[in-house]
Amino acid sequence: MVLPAAAYADQFSLVTTPFKPFTDPTHPKGGFLVEITRQALALRGHELTIEYRPWARAISEAKNDRYDGLLSAFYNDERAKDFHFSAPLNTTQMVLIGLRDKMISAQYSNFSDLKNYTIGIGRKWAYSKEFESHDELIKSTVNDEITGIRMLFSNRIDLFAVNIDQFKYAIHINDDFHVNKTFILQPPISTNDQHIAASRTKPNSKKFLNEFNTGLAALKANGGYQKIKTQFFGF
Repeated sequence: MVLPAAAYADQFSLVTTPFKPFTDPTHPKGGFLVEITRQALALRGHELTIEYRPWARAISEAKNDRYDGLLSAFYNDERAKDFHFSAPLNTTQMVLIGLRDKMISAQYSNFSDLKNYTIGIGRKWAYSKEFESHDELIKSTVNDEITGIRMLFSNRIDLFAVNIDQFKYAIHINDDFHVNKTFILQPPISTNDQHIAASRTKPNSKKFLNEFNTGLAALKANGGYQKIKTQFFGF
């Protein structure tokens, strides 16, 4: 079924922070979540403008109604006091990646099971309170995804704690490493949905989110969502 576009056309402005490949000011399409949002709104007859700010500033400016919404926001109860939230654009996980020829098992019961492994972690990346505070784990800091991948394949670390989508994107665009030589340990470190958050004080914020949600559902139904995902992640 083809949904009719809205009877009016608007240009909506969102703010976010650089978080490749989800939001990427260096990419022609602005990143995976930006392109999803643009296409979902286009199906409703609307246009999108996007600006990139440091995360704390992005939250503040969206909260103070400078923009129609904040892109790539995780839900929490405190944030919900200030924002309405869209349907999830994507569900993402922080996971542990290991090499198939090195790890004995792809399962662990708790973080103490991993105390004999050196784990690569990203500088200032968010994981979970339990993982970040666990004092038995041996951690080695990396600056970005590709550095962690290199260290994993060169056996300088045993596991790499990384966002699964960012890992797949980084290894997909680098021909030196092959994803089929790796596996994901279970369970994930954390799981989060990525939303658009619209200020509760901004007029018509619910109407904007309803328009976006309708367009997002149509984009998934017509195969466009999966096509965009394949373009960015290769799967």
